[in-house]
Amino acid sequence: MEKTHRKIAREIATIGIYQNLLVDAPLDDIFSYISENEKLAESEDSMNFAKWLIETTLSNKESYQELLEKHLKKGWSFERLSVMERAILLIATCELLESDLPKTIVINEAVVNAKKFCDDDSYKFINGILGHVA
Repeated sequence: MEKTHRKIAREIATIGIYQNLLVDAPLDDIFSYISENEKLAESEDSMNFAKWLIETTLSNKESYQELLEKHLKKGWSFERLSVMERAILLIATCELLESDLPKTIVINEAVVNAKKFCDDDSYKFINGILGHVA
């Protein structure tokens, strides 16, 4: 089954946020990176969606982190999570709070990305945290 342009946009946006979290990549560098993605470039709507996800997530990163930390186990901090888990949670939180997409779709897409990019059981953790955020 071929990925939809939105799935590709979400995946690429997650990698962009990952770059920001890992090496503090600035917005211009992230946009330069995503503009090189051939699949994403096929659809202007998808490119705009990816840029919106990245820009909105970075603009609200601190408030999203605070919200997510409230739902972590006692003694855990947002920084204790893997960088990719943090990126996926931030992107999904952005979609949950700032878009009209159904919450079940947003959470499912985050779980799909967690299964692709994270440790074996990370998807369960991400599903649980986002269930509380939604």
